This record gives sequence, C-alpha cells and structure tokens, in this order.
Amino acid sequence: MRGDCYLGVQGHSPQQISEMDIFILPNGASHWIADQTGSKKYASEEVIEACELSAPMFQHGETTHELMCGLVTFEQGLSHPILQALPPVITLKHIAEDSTPWRLITLIHEYIKLGGIQRNPIVNKLAEALFLTLLCQFLNENHEKYSFIRAVHHRQLRQALELIHHEPGKDWTLEELGKQIGMSKATLVRHFQEALGVAPISYLNHWRRLKAYNALRYGEDSVEQIALSLGFVSGRTLSRALVREFGLTPAEIRQLSQN
Repeated sequence: MRGDCYLGVQGHSPQQISEMDIFILPNGASHWIADQTGSKKYASEEVIEACELSAPMFQHGETTHELMCGLVTFEQGLSHPILQALPPVITLKHIAEDSTPWRLITLIHEYIKLGGIQRNPIVNKLAEALFLTLLCQFLNENHEKYSFIRAVHHRQLRQALELIHHEPGKDWTLEELGKQIGMSKATLVRHFQEALGVAPISYLNHWRRLKAYNALRYGEDSVEQIALSLGFVSGRTLSRALVREFGLTPAEIRQLSQN
C-alpha cells in the first residue's frame, strides 16, 4: 500500500515490491518480506501475535511502509488442474488506481481500518472476489504459457472440458466426446495429453471423485444416490474410488463437515 520492500521466495531471487504491486503465491511457497534483503527475519507467528496484542513489531516512530497480506485456503488434499498449472509466484505490477483489483483492495483496506484485524465476513468475501479477479487477469494475460489454461482457450478442448464438467454422470466414451467436439479419438487423446498431462477418461474420473467429495461433505444425498448421479456403478465402487484418491471413506468425509 505504501513504501518499497523485498519479497523472497524459496528457490527464486528476491524481488523488489513497489507501491501498488501485487504478489500471489498460489501454492503457499515459503517466503519472507523485508525492507532489505539482508535484514533479520522473524517468524510470521511472532509478527501476527504481536499485532493481535496491539504491540506491532515494526511500527516504532514514523510509519513509512504499509502492506496488506491475505490468505486464501482450499480444501486440504484436493487438487485442481488450474492451481497445479500456476507458477510458484505470480507478479502483477503497475496496477491502475481505477482498476477493479485496486478498488477491491481499497475497500478491503477501509473495512480493516474500521473493524481492525479481527475476522470480518465482508473482508472475507471481498478477498475471495479479489483473488478470483487477480487470477482471471493473470490467466487472460498468460494463457499461452500454462498447459491447462491453454487448453481452456482451445475451442474444442474447452468444449470437451465443459461437457465433462457439466455432465460428469454421463457414460462418456472417447467416441462420444470426440463426436461432440468434432475430433477423432486419437486427436482428442493427443491434445488432452499434451495440454493436461492425462487422458480424457482419466480426467473425467478425477472430476467425478472431486464432485463426489463435495457432495458428501456439503450435501445430504446418500452415498448410493451420489454414486449413481456421477456415473459410478454403486456406492461401494464410489467408496473404493474415494479411498484411492483421498484416503478417506464416505463416512470419514461426512465427518469432516460435522467437525
């Protein structure tokens, strides 16, 4: 928000951060932030605890620097090809003051000033919107560099992904998918493998397991109902698939919500 500093990420050279710069660490890489690269580093737990006790560590004398740091969390153990395709560090520089991301940042800043650093549902929702806005901007600007994003911009592969995502319970075959998007089986498999690193049916099965996980954790349908709606032969078949993918039975996934 104010002042220059440095960001260091494990395995990368330190980068200077200027005002209105944004850095995203999509996979939670270990990192540090400091006024100079050689400054003494403190564990984040110490800094956060000091702030919560109203005795911040770095606010003695005139305030010259101000940073906004946020955390977005995902279901532990779940993977998605978009997140897997992202680099360790996303750098967004020269953000315009009248841009949507900066307007969201300004709103978050105002709500934090009003309510302090305690949990705030409005800040949480604005942070979600900010993360998605920044992610969309980055993907639109860099879609040629990353395999999954490139696939989404490929008309026929995007159609195949949409069919799989919208109708995961359908008995898809390579022939049927290829027919729907105007590709031969061999061409579909080749493009899918090149873009996503997996075959179409493997991707479909992974997507079904993700959908089943979410349905079990956040819904009330029985295991059998979920299994049949997603193209599994039975609840027992789904249960075995979930144990292989996540190491959890349907009952254990349900228990996560209760906890």
